[in-house]
Amino acid sequence: MSRIGRRGSWTLIELLVAVVILIALAAWLLPRYLGSGKNSAVGQTVQAPIERAKGVDCQNNLQQIRYAITMAQQSEERFPGSLNDLKLGHEMLFCPVSKQPYQYDRATGRVWCTYPAHQRF
Repeated sequence: MSRIGRRGSWTLIELLVAVVILIALAAWLLPRYLGSGKNSAVGQTVQAPIERAKGVDCQNNLQQIRYAITMAQQSEERFPGSLNDLKLGHEMLFCPVSKQPYQYDRATGRVWCTYPAHQRF
């Protein structure tokens, strides 16, 4: 068979091989990306990235609150009396996972989350 009439098109076999390779890669990489093990349920597999995203959201909230506390402390030469004095959005003052307000020590300016998985933030 002559290659003159092909003009760079793929044969059916080449397409099938490419699809099989992509499916094999997806089956191998997707569980690793989602953070699941071999014996985890499908629901846990879907929830893992959502929980990580909420953790990142909590960490970002705490970082923004700490920046606001630092700015308030530099302008007023003391820590704010409460987190409400910072005039931040109401939803930023609560953990996105536990829905509990962030804890604040006005003597030291320290702010933290009480949710066990977020205490290292």
